[in-house]
Amino acid sequence: SGSTTLQTMKTLLFVSILSVLFAISFGAKGVDLSNDQCTAITPSTWNCLIKNGFEFAIVQTWRGGYQYTKAIARCVKDAWNAGMKHVDVYSFMCPQCQGNSPGTTAMKTIVSNLRRDNVTFGMLWVDIEQCDGCWSTDLNANCQWITAAANQAAAMGVKVGIYSSLYEWRVTVGLNCKTMSQYPLWYADYDNVPAFNDAWAYQFGGWTKPSIKQYNWKGQPCMGEVDVNWYPSN
Repeated sequence: SGSTTLQTMKTLLFVSILSVLFAISFGAKGVDLSNDQCTAITPSTWNCLIKNGFEFAIVQTWRGGYQYTKAIARCVKDAWNAGMKHVDVYSFMCPQCQGNSPGTTAMKTIVSNLRRDNVTFGMLWVDIEQCDGCWSTDLNANCQWITAAANQAAAMGVKVGIYSSLYEWRVTVGLNCKTMSQYPLWYADYDNVPAFNDAWAYQFGGWTKPSIKQYNWKGQPCMGEVDVNWYPSN
């Protein structure tokens, strides 16, 4: 029976490896850039990303108290011109940050600025995570504030998604916050596996299925330390 058990374990391991390889082969790899990375990136770097298999990009358009990313139009345009198949934007908003409250007004500014600057993007991802002094200690209030901001973007005709992780969600808006699960989820779990193999990491906030996984933050040849993401090709 010992040999049978060993054979079963080997079979399960083989199936697990095949599942990961299948995910890698039948999915898209992407990069997300912060405000500073967007400002610094050059067309040659975008071309390098394309040559190294990156197919989509998500670029920061709002950085808390620093607000709107001034280089966003050029950054996004260069990404499209290099050959990215999809280019999205994301906003980090926080109720205690200058120029961010009320969140609905800040979101109107974000969307209006993107349209004014003729930025062509697929989705606007709302980034929910902590920073020092950025959020209220009242998790329920935080939940209501960021939900209203996300809903404001949707009401303006923008395709909205939510970015977070289990930890950041718990400490920022609380595990009882389930008012945004109608939007796609982009979650973080740095296990270096481009696959939705970690249900524990994305089953929060009312979600049962994610859309994008941020699985690595380094080891990429064109920019050094930068977030790497994946989604299945469906």
